[in-house]
Amino acid sequence: MKEERTLRVIQTLEIEDNCRGIYADNQFIFKNFSQLLDSADHAWSYSTAIERDENYTFLSVYANQKQLSEFSRDPQGILSVGDLIRSQKAAALTAKVDLSRLCFFDVLPDHLLHRWFSLRDAAMQEIIRTVPRPASYDIMHKIHVLTTEISKRGLNVGKIRERVKYDIYTSATGRLATVKGSYPIMNIKKEERKSVTPQNDLFLELDLNGAEIRTLLAFSGVQQPTEDIHLWNMKDMPPWISRSEAKAQFFAWLYNPKAENGIYEKHYNKKAYLEHYTNATIRTPFGRALPVDERKALNYLLQSTTSDIVLENAYKIVKKLRGTKSFVAFTMHDSVVLDFAKEDYEMVSQLKDIFETNLFGRFLSNVSIGKNFGEMKEIRV
Repeated sequence: MKEERTLRVIQTLEIEDNCRGIYADNQFIFKNFSQLLDSADHAWSYSTAIERDENYTFLSVYANQKQLSEFSRDPQGILSVGDLIRSQKAAALTAKVDLSRLCFFDVLPDHLLHRWFSLRDAAMQEIIRTVPRPASYDIMHKIHVLTTEISKRGLNVGKIRERVKYDIYTSATGRLATVKGSYPIMNIKKEERKSVTPQNDLFLELDLNGAEIRTLLAFSGVQQPTEDIHLWNMKDMPPWISRSEAKAQFFAWLYNPKAENGIYEKHYNKKAYLEHYTNATIRTPFGRALPVDERKALNYLLQSTTSDIVLENAYKIVKKLRGTKSFVAFTMHDSVVLDFAKEDYEMVSQLKDIFETNLFGRFLSNVSIGKNFGEMKEIRV
């Protein structure tokens, strides 16, 4: 019988700053593991200790929300050891052991730890052997890295340091949501925004102008205007129509499959989705396959594609900001918000350029700054 080849898979151990290490090649390494990380190319999930994530394959993305036990040849074993570890942690907390001051793994028996991580490694080897690379892997890899980076940074809300933790899998179109226990940044009320403050000098927000409209224009094969999309749409309208009225009229037409409008249809093709729709499924340029009724197909195509444009560029901004004090604080809807240090001000135009450039060309964005998230003011860049 041919021996099955195994690959080195990195499992990271990260419980606060006092418990950082990796498990690889059947051993735990808590010091001087950066060279090993540089030479590896598979891991269960992204870690901020991994400097070149583009060289890695993250198997949690292949698993697509499934538990590792579902890939294990000993599923009961991996579940029972996991239960034992959780009970050990509960016992430590009951005994009032301060896990913030020591490494939790130090209070676990060595044989239990090795059993746990070796079972996980075997399940990951099974993923490598049996699970094909997902068509959407490239974008999901970037979103996984982006959202992990955000979750590690923390967010000042009043006097509390909150965490923003995103669910990257369950939305029908791929848009982000927050998980239970996360600070609900996606649904924050306007009156609560002032309490959200940066760790550096200010927030800097990059927000795409008419993002989904521009995505439809791109699918329609029309060159992007370099001005506000709603003002551009108004050029053939009566002069007494206001921008807000024009905006409302456009969206009423856009998402009503039966609505017709000769002015809009000069530039926008609402049937553009048909090139991407087969067997009741929308297939986006980012490799996503979204089951959907035809009446919602255009909506799904625009929402999913626009979201992935924003998230891909937010990931690129994370990479650009490496080695600086500034970082991505969070992303919501069609914008990315940076926790920005004044010393990095020379990068603003570069960051705007990154955010505006995508597979369709260039989408105009607006830039705002503020000392808190409730008092942001637009600036010219």
